[in-house]
Parts: sequence; structure tokens; C-alpha cells
Amino acid sequence: MSLQTLARLAVWAVCAIPILGQPRDAAEPLKALLEQAEANNLELAAMRTRSDEARGNLRQAGVKPPLTLEVGGASGRPLRTVGEEEYSAGVGKTFETGGKRARRIDAAEVRLTQTAAEYQERVRQLGYEIKSRYADVLTETQRIEVLDQILASSQRSLELTKARVEGGDAAQLEQTLLDVEIGRLMAQRATVAGRRESALADLRRVTGLAPGSDIALGSTFYSGPIASAMDTLNTAALEQRPDLKLARLVEQLGDAELRLVEAEGRPDVSVTARYFKRNGQLDNLYGVNAQGARVLLRDRDDILAVGISIPILTKNRNLGNFEAAQARILSARQRARYLMNSIPLEVESAWRRWSAARSTAGSLESAVMPQAQRNLDVIQQAYQLGQLRLLDVLNEQRRLLDLRLSTVDAQAEAARAFAELERAVGGLIR
Repeated sequence: MSLQTLARLAVWAVCAIPILGQPRDAAEPLKALLEQAEANNLELAAMRTRSDEARGNLRQAGVKPPLTLEVGGASGRPLRTVGEEEYSAGVGKTFETGGKRARRIDAAEVRLTQTAAEYQERVRQLGYEIKSRYADVLTETQRIEVLDQILASSQRSLELTKARVEGGDAAQLEQTLLDVEIGRLMAQRATVAGRRESALADLRRVTGLAPGSDIALGSTFYSGPIASAMDTLNTAALEQRPDLKLARLVEQLGDAELRLVEAEGRPDVSVTARYFKRNGQLDNLYGVNAQGARVLLRDRDDILAVGISIPILTKNRNLGNFEAAQARILSARQRARYLMNSIPLEVESAWRRWSAARSTAGSLESAVMPQAQRNLDVIQQAYQLGQLRLLDVLNEQRRLLDLRLSTVDAQAEAARAFAELERAVGGLIR
């Protein structure tokens, strides 16, 4: 085989790189990352702690007002009023009116459910962030793989061209052109490698992994199965979107707080019972005791007092709380109405973006790339016949390289669009 034939084969090998399809296990690395994020992400851990806090508040909401014990004493000795003393002991109990305890429990239960919805909403957003950044990492990884294969083939072409130059079968300019092309490819690879490291660091951050931790990457993008019809996706989104559930829970919480404010506007009743023991001395009044001795007259009283205390409340006492609760209800209701209107539009936008990206990637892979490869073959043959220059071959190779990188970008866009579609629907699409 001649050196010219070897050179032509080496140049052809530069772009003979297959476009990978999507195997069934393309979602497995993503699934593992999502599981790691739920276990390691400190923000999610903090939100789980909030659930514990809400459970504690629910337990506390059911506590009844405690009994109060009062003990007191009084003496006239410090003021030189000898003989005057009083001691008392009492117990009190406050009875809540208006169902305050039940209203507190209702509000605390809604808050507990609300923390669960907030957690699911953060998981939804975090899932999208992980899938999007995973697509960024895989994009740069595949771009590096394409560039590495082209660089390796270009190096082989350069070695064969050097042999041709030494044998007088090619001009020195051809070797120089290949040197420049290899330098350009190496600079492009360095840029892509830097973006990949940055994307990896960002992926570790959102996943909650330590710096430098290994991340298992798949070989291809995951752009999902054939999605259901938009009507089906819209119905699923309205049923399972955590942010819509959260808005409705905020409205329920506002209703519960409003009932609590109304109950707190009713006065509680406090009942007390107190025993008094009083000792007194009558000055300069004497009597005779059983033994006939002269003694000062003393007075001793035992008293039992019972009382009821009811605070006098005005209508304006809870007016501010009442207005604030009404405003929260209105705000949550408007938020829920906004989501009801916007969620179908979000689903439609994501679905159309995903469909367009899938179509673009499929078109590039099945139609454009094969034709571009055939064009390069023709130009290579014309170059071997002396009708074109090596520069023409290199220009066509660059065009094919750009197409390959564009195909990688299109596949990545399809993966990001599917992640956006799952976020819009509020759950995994099977």
C-alpha cells in the first residue's frame, strides 16, 4: 500500500467517529446521583430537621394551660407592727374558651404537612439542577472524547505526511498545515477540559459531595422515553406538583390561623381558690387565760377565697392579626390560581423544547452526519487526484468536526429539555 493511500486512510479516520445512541441504562448514573444528593445534601438535611421541629410544635400545640400554685406571707415586724401576720396558699386554673387548643392543633398539623411539601419542592428543584449539571459534565466529556480521537488520528496523519515529505511525495506546506491544525485542536481541548472541571465542581456542590469525589458518568445522555401526550402530562402536573400543593397548604394554614385568631379574641376564664390565715394582736387590751393569768388579746382568722377572672377584651385587640391572616389567605389563593394557569404553559413549553431538541439530534445523527461524511470522502478522493488542496480537506474535516460537536450539543439539549419537562410535570416520566 502506498504512502498516499495510507495518508488518505489516516485523514479519513479523523472523522470516522460513531455517534452513540441511548442505551436503556442511560438513567442509572442519574438515579445514583439523585440518591446521593438526598443522602448528602446539607440543605435537604436542614429541611428534614424542620420536619422534626414541626412535629415538636404540633405536640406542644396540644398542651393545656398548667395549674398555678401561689404561696404568700406578710408580717408587720419589719415595720414594728408586732403581732400582725398573714399567710396564704392558693391554686389557679385557666380554662381556654373558643376551642383555642383545637385551633392550635389544626394550624400545627397544616404546618407539618407544609414542611413535607416544601421538602418535596426542594427535591424537585434539586433534581433538575443535578440533571442539568450532569448534562453539562457529559457534554464536555463527550466533546473531549471526540477531540481526543481526532487528535490521535491527526497525529497519525502527521507522521505519514512527514514520511511523504521525506520521500518527496508531498510538500512541506502539508506538514505545516497539519501542525497548525493539531495545535488548534489541542487548544480547543484545553478549553473544553477547563469547562468540564468547572461543571464537575458544580455537580459535586449540588449533589453534596466532597471536593474531588469521583462521579460515575454514563456513556450517553438520558433524554427520556417517548413522552406522553401533553394533556396527560398536564393532568399529572396539576396532581403532583409540590409547589401547587404548597400553595394550597398555605391557604389552608391561613384558614386555620384565622380561626385561631378568632378564638383568641374570646377571653379565657381563670378560676382560683386561696386559703388565708391571719394572726392579729389587739393593743392594750388584755384578757385572762384558763390559768387566770393576764394576757394580750389576739385575733386569728381562717379564710377560704374563691375567685373567677375574665379579661375584658376589645374588638381591636386582635384586629391586626385578623387582617394579616386574611391577607395570607388571599395571597395563597392567588398563588394557587397563578400556578393552575401557568403549570400547563410550563409543561407545553418544556414538551415543545424537548420535542424540538430530540428532532434536531435525530436529524443530525441520521441525515446530516452521513451526508457530511460522504462529502468528506469525495473531497479526499479529489485531493488524492490532485484536484484539491490539503487545506480543502482540512476545512471539510473542521466542518464535520463542528457537526459532531453540534450533535453532542443537540443530544445534551434534549437531555436538559427532558429534565425541564420532568420538573414541569413534578415527577419522573416513565
